[in-house]
Order: sequence, then C-alpha cells, then structure tokens
Amino acid sequence: MSSAAKLAEAGFFLELLDALEKRKRPLTHGAIPGLEVSYLLGAVLNSLYSALEQAKPIAGVEAVKAYKAAHSALLGGMGIRNITIHEKHVGIDHFGYIPPPGNAVNFDFRRTPRLVQEEQAASKGVALHMGATHYIEYEGKLTDVTELCFQQFYELRAFLCSRGVVTQQGAQADSPAFGGPAA
Repeated sequence: MSSAAKLAEAGFFLELLDALEKRKRPLTHGAIPGLEVSYLLGAVLNSLYSALEQAKPIAGVEAVKAYKAAHSALLGGMGIRNITIHEKHVGIDHFGYIPPPGNAVNFDFRRTPRLVQEEQAASKGVALHMGATHYIEYEGKLTDVTELCFQQFYELRAFLCSRGVVTQQGAQADSPAFGGPAA
C-alpha cells in the first residue's frame, strides 16, 4: 500500500462525507446522519494516518513524527482518530448552523459529489436541501466536521508533496476537489 493509495481512500470517504453534508439526509438505510458523520470522520482520519505511516520510508520517520505532533489533537495517541478507531466513535457535539465570523467568507469550490449530481439530474426542478451541519469540539471550539476533514486532507497532501512522497499531479488526481481518480 502506498501513501497515494491511502490519500485516494481518504478522498473516497471525503466525497461520501461531502455528499452526506449536501444531501442533508442519511446515505444508508436505518442510520442517522450524525452517526454516519462519526463513521466517516473515523474513516477519513484513519486513511490520513495510514498515508503518513506509508510515507515514513521516503519522508523520514522524524518528519512524520513532527507532522503527527503538530496535528496531535487529531492524529496523536489521545487524539480524535485514536479514540474513534480504538475506543468509541466520537459523537457529534452540535448539529445545526453556526454562522461564520463577520469577516469570514466561505466559498465552496469543491466538485459536487457524484451522489448529489445524480440526485440533481433526476430532479425535475430545483432541489433545496435543508438540514444540520455537524460539528465536533476541536481545539476548544466547535468545528464543522466536513471542513475539518477537507482541511486535513489538503494539509497532508501538501506535506507529502513537499517531501517527494506523492507528486502534485498525482495528488490532485486523487483529490475530492478534482473529482477523485478517473473511473
């Protein structure tokens, strides 16, 4: 397994998380969105952690350790990934809408997930989805889970590119923002 493969795996889970967020309803039968968000959070973080582990021979053990230390709230031994993978799923601390600070502008330039595209194509008219955004407590404040996962994905991808573990072109091809690997 390679870091690039683990990034592609994280991209897969990110697209599902993004679809869940945009659809505003569960992806599976019998589940509730908050629980699915928790499952996908664990899957994304575990994929990112595995990409780091796979990077050690090229990036160096010390560089990977330093990256993990800088992201210890998520990837450390007492971090969210460790808790949700080994102990219990991290619950959603808040669902609803928290407006951004007054000076923040949020643009979403990510590619629309395929599940949402297909739903929009089948719709006769405008599909308006209303529902909650899911937040966890991260570094002392409520943080949008989807945005946090995308941010971590892009930061790790940049780190792996800077260390020569993955190429920028290959990393972008696996990015959910670019639609992921070609089908």
